[in-house]
Formats: sequence, structure tokens, C-alpha cells
Amino acid sequence: MLGLRGPRRLGVRVLAFATGIVLWLGPGVLEAAPPPAAGPVSELIPPKPKSTISVSYPAQLLEREHPPGGTIVIQYVVGVDGSTKEIELLESVDPVLDQIALDAVARLEFVPASYEGEPVEVVLSLALELGPPTPAPVPDEIPDAIPDEAVANPDGSDAQAVAPPVTIRGRIREAGQRSPVEGASVLAVPAPPGWPAGQVKGRRYEQPEEPAWQVEARTDAEGYFELRGVPAGDVRLVVLGLGYERLDYIETLEPESILELEYFQHRLESNPYRTVVTTDRELPEVTRRTITPDEINALPGTQGDALKSIQNFPGVARPPFGAGLLVVRGSAPTDTKTYLGYHEIPQLFHFGAITSVFNSDILAQIDFIPGNFDSRFGNAIGGIINVQPRRGRRDGHHGYIDADLFDAGALVEGPVGKGSFAVSARRSYVDAILLAVIPPGSGIDFNVAPRYWDYQGLFDYPLGDGNLSVRVFGSDDQLAVVNPDVNDTEPDDNDGFDTQIAFHRADLVWEAEHGPWSVLLTPSYRHDLFTGNGGDTFSFQVVRDQLSFRGELGYRISKRAALRLGTEVVAGSYDLEARAPGFPAVGAGGNGLFNAADLGGPFASLALYATSTIAATDRFTIYPGLRFTYNGIVLERAGLDPRVRFAWQVGDDTTLKGGVGVYSQFPDIFELNEVWGNPNIALEKSVHNSLGVAHVFDDYGLLVEATLFYKYVYSIAVPTSALVLNTGSGTAIVPERFDNEGFGHVAGLELLIRKDLTKKLFGWVSYTFSRAFYDLNDGEGLARFDFDQPHILTLLAVYKLPRGWSLGGRFRLVSGNPYTPVYRGVVDASDGGYFPITGPRNSARHPAFHQLDLRVDKKWSWRYVGLTAYVDVQNGYNRRNVEGILYAYDFTQKRNIAGLPILPSVGLKFEW
Repeated sequence: MLGLRGPRRLGVRVLAFATGIVLWLGPGVLEAAPPPAAGPVSELIPPKPKSTISVSYPAQLLEREHPPGGTIVIQYVVGVDGSTKEIELLESVDPVLDQIALDAVARLEFVPASYEGEPVEVVLSLALELGPPTPAPVPDEIPDAIPDEAVANPDGSDAQAVAPPVTIRGRIREAGQRSPVEGASVLAVPAPPGWPAGQVKGRRYEQPEEPAWQVEARTDAEGYFELRGVPAGDVRLVVLGLGYERLDYIETLEPESILELEYFQHRLESNPYRTVVTTDRELPEVTRRTITPDEINALPGTQGDALKSIQNFPGVARPPFGAGLLVVRGSAPTDTKTYLGYHEIPQLFHFGAITSVFNSDILAQIDFIPGNFDSRFGNAIGGIINVQPRRGRRDGHHGYIDADLFDAGALVEGPVGKGSFAVSARRSYVDAILLAVIPPGSGIDFNVAPRYWDYQGLFDYPLGDGNLSVRVFGSDDQLAVVNPDVNDTEPDDNDGFDTQIAFHRADLVWEAEHGPWSVLLTPSYRHDLFTGNGGDTFSFQVVRDQLSFRGELGYRISKRAALRLGTEVVAGSYDLEARAPGFPAVGAGGNGLFNAADLGGPFASLALYATSTIAATDRFTIYPGLRFTYNGIVLERAGLDPRVRFAWQVGDDTTLKGGVGVYSQFPDIFELNEVWGNPNIALEKSVHNSLGVAHVFDDYGLLVEATLFYKYVYSIAVPTSALVLNTGSGTAIVPERFDNEGFGHVAGLELLIRKDLTKKLFGWVSYTFSRAFYDLNDGEGLARFDFDQPHILTLLAVYKLPRGWSLGGRFRLVSGNPYTPVYRGVVDASDGGYFPITGPRNSARHPAFHQLDLRVDKKWSWRYVGLTAYVDVQNGYNRRNVEGILYAYDFTQKRNIAGLPILPSVGLKFEW
């Protein structure tokens, strides 16, 4: 997507096009066609052409044996003064004709586009078909096409013109998707003598001649067109839609009849020419990295999953075994929260990070904010993943069936009255095929049987000045691991581990905009289930029912100021049943006793937040914000988090952004419960500081972004062996178990070089240098974070080949994770076992990780359906990366635990 250039962007991005300027005669007239309607943003007024330019076919080209002709495509910018600039030739025909077209576009004048009354710049494109003029007399028997505009009677009196009858009508849709092609030019001319009926394929090198007549129309929003006054006989129809392959047909029109047609245009390998208008009601973050579904589908190593692509961005550490943990800027995985449709979800990925818990094909956009996020988001000291579902399609009923080696899914969507719906479901079959691929008697005594499924149902309907959305979705994962003891004749309940994570959610969302006002109201209900059993060692079950509500009111005070006020309320109840070993007595070893608990009760928290926009100048804007959070039932703790960010546009293509803010979150439920935790524990806190610069190289479609960050994390909940006086239970002395004495420092540099999705190439280079050290109040002082990875390099590229092929690759080079070394073992005289003698915490490091992932896609498109096949290979050269160390029972021997081997996946996707 191309953005607005120049100093007056106003948070608007526009990409429009004008197509179908077809010149067969010379001299001709070049007139810029009006762009499509702006879309859902009423404040945007597109530019209007106010001039026409005459062009003539150059005489010197007529001297050639085969004078050139064809379609020239030009992209240009309409400036705030109405003139054209940044003119770029996208498709060439001949150097001489190209220059004539470029000069003509340079002379066009417009009434400039405006947004909320202020001129803005937009990007337009023009398709121009030029052919050599070969004068020929018009035969008397072929009538001229009657123009659509009104005419006067011969006697000079005014009368309403009689429009010629409709002789050809039809519809243009995209092949495979069946979606209408809007704004395409449909041109009818006489068919050359002797040409057979049907599609004209390939190129004809006969000298073009001036047509005896021509009739042209454009397709409307639903792809329909009508041609009036076309004479009977053989007719040549040419369809030009920018970003689509040209269609050329010979049809026969019978006398006194209407020819009904339906054509399907194939999308080019990449079609960036779509009418897209978005208003940035979201306030800009210091670092907000966004990826759209069109860019995701062919990313290697992600199986086409949008949310998995986040792990490729700077600032995200690599988790071991490809697990779905998001380690952002040196924070623990639980410190980063994911919001889906304005409310938090408990997990992002299914087991093993094979895929995300929400179908990425019904996502509109994914924003990754690694730090200094807006006051709208809270209960996080790491980063934020903000995901918004899209509305179902309204251009007919569509869907697909998708299957690969891991799971199978389906999607159906379409219109409902003025609204739309989308229904999707997916189920894995790893558990079903696992037993089939492990032969009996193979000696394998480690069995893993994962299973997951998810579902989504979305309904959208216009209501009042806004839109009402109803969303129901959920996810369920189960995993069972059996590892029998060598002395057991058969496995029993003590030899396994199993866990289940499930959630189900229902939302209502109403969003509306009226002039300077914007409103958001969204209640939500969520049911969570989290269970685990570890043989005879531990077991737990957490059931949670939660109601949440978010309300926001925004007001644009002026062109330089805006305010957003909001509230977030979360309330519900939970039940925790658990059994685990008790804490050892001070100065003594384990006593073999277990603590069992059946806890539960209500919980509630309230957040109030505000963010304002203050534009000090046209180029400098600050965004102060404040968030207040109170937990009034469980912790009875409150937090006040001030934040401020700024954006300074130091040049037309360069922006400097920075921010500082305080962030807080509640401790985990196992850290604040009465049995294993500390109910008096305080909130965990962090201070984010960042400064970034971004520059866009328009000539190359490159974005270069660099960000410095420093984060101080404090009041972290850490284990403690201290004893405290429990005044709530008489004078009993009890273990404190957890306190807030932990703290840490995280600092680094992030670099992103990104090539936007163009006709052929898309990709990025990301590099992160960072260090993270934490003091866990264990007597060892500051030590490396468990996921401290000083160097993270990711190279990713996707190249689109002809005939529906695409090829992608991803290479990663990452520092190995730190670990605590074990030197030897010492016999425990009490039970005859061994306990390890360890070195300083995280003082050793595994070897560097590197891996190459490859992906090949092939897409076939027919009239009504499409088929995509892909091969996605992770760890293409089968690198045995070290993920951990396994020690012998007495710690005298050890061996490395290797990561995932080469992992191919083959999939098919059938669409309609």
C-alpha cells in the first residue's frame, strides 16, 4: 500500500486508480477518469480532473513497418496544488509513446483531494491504450454510435434525448474468487474480418486500424456494465482492469437482440492497485509493525498463518523447539498480551505453535507493538499484539477447504441483507495419525498425542451511524505424554503428563463515527479451562468465567487536537483445584508432604484511560496518556501509569518517534493465591523508553526503521524463603513464598529494512541487538535472562513468478539461549538419589541457532473456483540445533537435546 506523501498526511492513506482511457484515434484527448468513491470515510473527497490534454500519434512512428501500439500504465501523485508529480512508468510500450504519455500526464490538472477540508496528496494510476491512426472512411451502412449525453432537436428546441438501446450487457468478475471487478473499461469495436469467435489469445501483429465505430462502458461496484447502440455482427470486446490480465473476445451480436455476457479476469501475480482508504483513528506508536493478510499467505515457515509471522519481527526472541512463546524485548512470555477484537485472549497458538487459535484468513490486520504502547492497553509490561477481525465478504458467497499434514479447516462467508457473515472451523489429526506411523515393537517408549481444534463465527450488520458485530469463537488443546519407567512392565498413571487449555468467547461490538465523534461499545464473555497432571507429582485445574466491557468516546477537537476517553472493566469468578509438594521447612530437606487446595471466588478490576493528540506544528505531535487500574477484590491494589509519545516528521519521508511510560500488570494466579503464593503481593512494574527513526525510499519501495530502547523492570514477583508474621491468623509465622524484590534491565537496538509488496518482490531484513539481565533476589545478583539472545538476524523474501508460482525463503541466525551448567552430582544420603552442583545462573550458552525455511506455492484460477498447492519446509538443511541438555541420573554424563529436524508440510486449498 502506498501512503500519502508530503507534509499533510492527516493519518490517511489512499491508493486509487483511473482505468480505461482508450485512444484509438489521433489526434486524441487524454482526460483523467475520476477515481472511485472514497469508501467508508466520508471526510475524504477524491481529486477531480479539470483539464483535458490532446495527444497525437507521432508521424515518425508511422514510417515503421509495424507501428507500435499497446497499453501504457502510469502512476502519479496529485499534489495539494492539483498538479501531477512523481510520475512513474509502470508498463511500457515504446520509448516514444511512453514519453508522449508521461508528458501528457504531467500537464493534467486537478481539483486536489481533501480530507476534513484540508488538501491531501493521493496516488493515482492510469491505463492508456495507444494505436497508430490509419484513416479509413466510415461505411454508410454502419451507423455511428449514439452518445449517451442529451441532444437537441434539429429545429433547435430542447428535448430529452432518446438513449440508444442496450445491446450488450454483462458482468466482470475475478477468476477463482468471483468478486466483482469495479472500474474496468469494456470497449466494443468491429471484429477484424476472418477472426474466429471466442477468446483472442496471444498477440496479433497485424497493423492496427482505426475502428469504424467504438462504444465504451465501465463496470460498476458490482462489476456490471451495459453497452448501447452496438451494431449487429461480429464484435470485438476488450476488457481492461488495472491489476488484472487483459481480456479480448470476439462475440456475435444477433440483430434485434441483447447479448448477455460474463467474463472472469485473472489477477496479475501481484495487484497493488486497489482502492483502499483507511483513517488512522489509532494513535501512532513509537514502534508499530503491521502486516496484512496479502503479505502473509506466502511467507515461509508460517504455513500461511498470520500470527506466526510476528515471530519474524525485530525485538522478538526465538523460543526453543519452535514453541509459540512470544518473548518481546527481554520480557517473560506472560508479560506480552494479545488483544483480539478489543479484548484479551489467553493464548495465541495451539500446542507446538503449529498454528494460531484464530483463522488468519478472517483477520483484517495484525499490529505488533513491542513497547511504549497506548494507554488503551494495560496489564502488560512487555509488548502488545493487537488483532482485528475483518467483516465477511458481501460480493457473493465464498469459502474454501484447506488441508495439510497437520490439520484441515474450512471457511464459508457471504452477505446477509445489508450485513455479512463468516464461519470457520479447523481440527488437527496429528493424534489420529501418530499411532499409525509408530510401528508396534519399535522400542519407542515416548509417545506424544496432541490434539487441537478451533472455531469462529462472525456476523456484521450496519446499525444507526455505525456497525454492529457479533463474534463467537473458541479453541481447545489437549496434550498427553507417556514416558514409562524402564522397570515398569506397562505404563501406569504415574508415568505420564497431560494438559488441556481451552477457551470460548462471545462478543458484541458497536462502532460508530459521526462527524468529529467516535464511539466504541463492546461487552464480552469468556470461559477458560486450564488443567494439568504430572503423574503422582502434581495436578491442577483452573476454571474461569469472565465478563469484560470496553467503552470509548473519541472527539476531534480541531485539526490539531483530539481526545479519547475509555474504560475497561473485567469481572468474574474462578476456581482453582491443585495438589503439589509443599515448601520444605527452613534448614531441612523435603518432608514428602503435599499441599492441596480448592480455591476460588470472584475477581474484578477497573481501568480508566485517556489519550490526547496535540499537534504543536504541522510536523510535531505529542500523545500524552494516562491509565488507572484498580483490582478491588483479589489484590486490592491500584496502579497509575502515565505515558507520553511524540512523532516528529523531520522530512517528507522521514519520521522521528519516541516515548516514555510506566506500565504495570497483576502477578500470576499461582503467585498470589493463599496456598503457594502471597495474597499481599504488589503489582509488577516497568518503565519503557524508546527512540526510533523511519525513512521511506519511495523510488525503491523500501522502509528503513531503527529503534533504540531501554526498559527497567521492577517489583517482579520472585520466590523467597523469608518468614513473615501472619497477623490475619493470630500470630502464626508463615512462609512469604513470593515477594516483589526482583528487577531487571533490558536495552537494545532494532533494525528493520522492509520491501513492500509489489508486482514481484516482498520481504524484509530484521536485526536485533539486545541484552537482558535480571536480579531474582536469589543471591546471584544480575544474571542473564532465560531468553537473552544478543544477536537475532532474520532474512525473509518472497518472489512471485509467472503462471501463479511463488517462491519464498527465510533464514535465521540467532545467539543460543543461556543455561545454568551442572558440574557434577552429590549423593543425597536421605534417599540415595543425586542432586546437582550447578554453576552461576545462566552463565553458559548453547551454540548459535541457524535455520533455513523454504516455501513454494502454485495457484490455479478458473472461472468459479481456485486451487492453491504449497510445500513448506522448515529447517531445510536439517540443522541439529541444540535446545537443551539431558543429564544422567548421577550427572556424570550428558547429551544435547536437538531441536526439530527437517519438517516438510504439503497442503492444498480449494477456494470458491
